[in-house]
Amino acid sequence: MRTRALATILLCMGCGDDDGATDGDVGTDVGTDAGTDVGADAGTDARTDVDADGGADADPGFVDPATLGLEADPEGQWYRGDLHVHASGASNDTGGDSTPERIKEVALERGLYFVVLTDHSNSTGSDTTTSEEDPALENMGPEFPYWDRVAELSEAGTFLMIDGNEISPVAVGERPTTPTGHIGCLPADLATFDRSGAFIDRPRGTVTGGMALADALERGCFTVLNHPYASTAWIAFDWTDSGTPDWGYDAVEVYNGTLGYASDDRRAYDLWRCDRLAGREVAAIGASDNHRVNQAAPGMLFNPALGHPATEVFAQSGTWEAIVAGMRAGATQVVEAGSRVQLDGYDAEGARFGEGSGPLRWIRLRVTFDEASRGELALRRATSCTDARPSLEPPVIAEDVLFEHEIGDGEALDVAFPVDGSAGLYAATLIGSRNNYTALSGAVRVP
Repeated sequence: MRTRALATILLCMGCGDDDGATDGDVGTDVGTDAGTDVGADAGTDARTDVDADGGADADPGFVDPATLGLEADPEGQWYRGDLHVHASGASNDTGGDSTPERIKEVALERGLYFVVLTDHSNSTGSDTTTSEEDPALENMGPEFPYWDRVAELSEAGTFLMIDGNEISPVAVGERPTTPTGHIGCLPADLATFDRSGAFIDRPRGTVTGGMALADALERGCFTVLNHPYASTAWIAFDWTDSGTPDWGYDAVEVYNGTLGYASDDRRAYDLWRCDRLAGREVAAIGASDNHRVNQAAPGMLFNPALGHPATEVFAQSGTWEAIVAGMRAGATQVVEAGSRVQLDGYDAEGARFGEGSGPLRWIRLRVTFDEASRGELALRRATSCTDARPSLEPPVIAEDVLFEHEIGDGEALDVAFPVDGSAGLYAATLIGSRNNYTALSGAVRVP
C-alpha cells in the first residue's frame, strides 16, 4: 500500500449516468453539482501518510469545494460515447455478429449516448467474406456502407450512431514491421461531408500515414490518430508529412481498448500532453476498437469490449454537431465503466481559469472509481516535452507529481487542491490495478 495519499473523503457524486449502467439513461448532467459537502479541512501537505486501517492521520491539504465559492459549471452536459468501433458487413475481421443493430443494443446497455463506426477503408477488399486482400479491389470502397442505416438507428436526445472510417494504409509484407498509421475519420458535418469515392490507401507500400491524414482532412473528417505508438508496428503512425502544420490531426487516441491501458497508451498520452504543452488544440480520446460486440466487459486480450474505454464530451446539446464542437474545444475526458475523473481549474476568486481570469489557484477533481477494481489517482503538472518527431521515438515528458492516492472500488471524491499557478499542463489519471477501469481527465494549461 502506498503511503502518499489523500484523506479518504467519500461522497456520492450525484453527477448523472457516469457508471456504465444498463438503464439506458445516457447524456445526463454529470458536471453541475459544485456544492457537495465533503467536510475536508484546508491545508498544504499533499503527501500524507495513512494509518494501517486506511484512514488519514494528518491534514491532506484539500478543501471542500463548497467553501470556495467556485463559479458554476457552464451550461451543457457530458455525453459518453465510443469513437472507434467496427461492424460486420463493413470490416472483414469482426466475426460476423457485430451488426449496427446489435451494436446499438449493447451501447445502450453500457450507458453510451453515441457510437461511431470506423470500419477499415475497404481497399483490403470490398469482399467482407474474406480476410485475404484482393489487389483487384484496391481503393474501390464503398467506405460508408451504413450511412443511411445509422441515421435510422439514431434517436434524437437518446442515441446517436455515426458512420465513419479508419483509413488503413500498410507497408509491404505479410506482417510489416514498418509503421504507416491508422487514421480515424469522424465526419465533422453530416450535412456537407464528402463521402463520394474511396480513400486511397493502396497499393501496399505507396501510401504513408501523412498521405492518409491529408486525405481525411481534405474530405472533411475530424481526424484521430488511432493507437499512434501501437506495439504492433504496422498500425503505428509513421510521422510523415501531411502538408498541414503540426501534422494537422484533431485528436489523439490516448487509450485504445486492446490489452487495457498499457505502455503504448502511455506513450500516446504523453504525445497528447506534448501537443498541449506546445499550445496545440488537440483533443484526448479513448475508444474500444471493438470488433466483436458480444465480448463481455471489460474485454480480453485483443478483444476489447464495446465502451471499454469511452470518451465523454462536454457539449451544449446532444446533436452530433455540438459533440464535434466539444471535441474541437478539447472538452473531453476518457472514462471506463464507473471510473471517471473530471478536472477543473479556478483562480483565487473562484472564477473558472481561462482568458480573463486570475492566475490558477485551485484544481477541483470529481472522481468515481468502478466497483470492479482498485487503483491510483494522481495529479501531475507536465512542465516540458522532449519531442523527437518526425523520429519514431515517442515524446518524453518532464513532470511534477502533485499528489498520488490509492483509491478503492466504488470510492468517490470531490476535492479542491491548491496550486501555485506555475506554468505547465495539469491533468489527472485514475489507473486501474489490472489495466482496465482506467480514467484520464482533460487538462488545464498555464502558458
